[in-house]
Amino acid sequence: MDDFLIQAEKADELGYHGLWISELHFQPEFSVFSAPYPVLGAVTQRTKRIRMGVAVNILPVHHPVQLAEQAATIDLLSHGRMDFAIGMGHFHSRVYEGFGIEQEKGREMMEESVQVILAAWTQDVLEFEGRFYRIPEVVPNPRPLQNPHPPLYTASGSLDGIEFTTRLGLNLLLPLHTMTRERVKEFANAYWEGLRRHGRAQSEGELGLLVPVHIAETTSTARKRAQTGILDYYGIIRKVRHDYRDWWIRRGLDPSRLRRPSWEGITYERICKEHAVLADADRAVAELRGLAQETGATHILCWMNMGSLSQELVLDSMERFARGVMPHLL
Repeated sequence: MDDFLIQAEKADELGYHGLWISELHFQPEFSVFSAPYPVLGAVTQRTKRIRMGVAVNILPVHHPVQLAEQAATIDLLSHGRMDFAIGMGHFHSRVYEGFGIEQEKGREMMEESVQVILAAWTQDVLEFEGRFYRIPEVVPNPRPLQNPHPPLYTASGSLDGIEFTTRLGLNLLLPLHTMTRERVKEFANAYWEGLRRHGRAQSEGELGLLVPVHIAETTSTARKRAQTGILDYYGIIRKVRHDYRDWWIRRGLDPSRLRRPSWEGITYERICKEHAVLADADRAVAELRGLAQETGATHILCWMNMGSLSQELVLDSMERFARGVMPHLL
């Protein structure tokens, strides 16, 4: 946590636009950020200009009014620097079972939660009657500083999720680390087309790409420095998935329902080619420009502290990116 707060301060000093942290439960080998809002509260007091958010808030495992209150509090503490992203989360961590939620109802719960959260942020008195939530006449408090509310994003790994996103008119985040570049391009096109189909202009949407990034003096050095840390990440999520599959079998459930992820058995060569930008500054500029042009992306979410990368390497990469890459992408 101390390392992360130092990274947040450094990002603020270097001129990064925003930072995102994850909500991850029951994965101590991967993350201790199961309660991200206290962490963002600390970030508000140690930064001045950088925006911040949780990517993603796992809506089905929270009551939407409480989540709306927490996010609004961060918006006030940060003086209007809060972004808000929603998603289904990493179900392999048993997050749905751990909180007693039926995963099959997650998408419906998420849509209803969005309605409640927006109402809590914009209405003087909140009264809601839905399938999952029944809220009497209450006064939401506090309200966010941003008017009418903080920007909303979803993260999605399926075309059904893209349809959900465009139907609600939300911004989108796509993960390059678990999708090929062709797949990301396909999903990006589906997003822009979906917005048009639902009567919204492309200018009304924003698309962010989550890209593992490491910058060094040369491309070969960047790939060598990042290799162990990044492979540790894929090793951990592979173990979590296999543990979850074994747990399903022990409970007498059908493991065929768990589709094989695209990253299963991934090699480092393929990661370098398809799923990350590990390069010198000039090559990183070219690759990220290419990704933005192919997808229409308006944001690049640089995952600098992936896996077990050391603090020294993370901070060095952040500085190199800010000096040699960022000015050419703005």
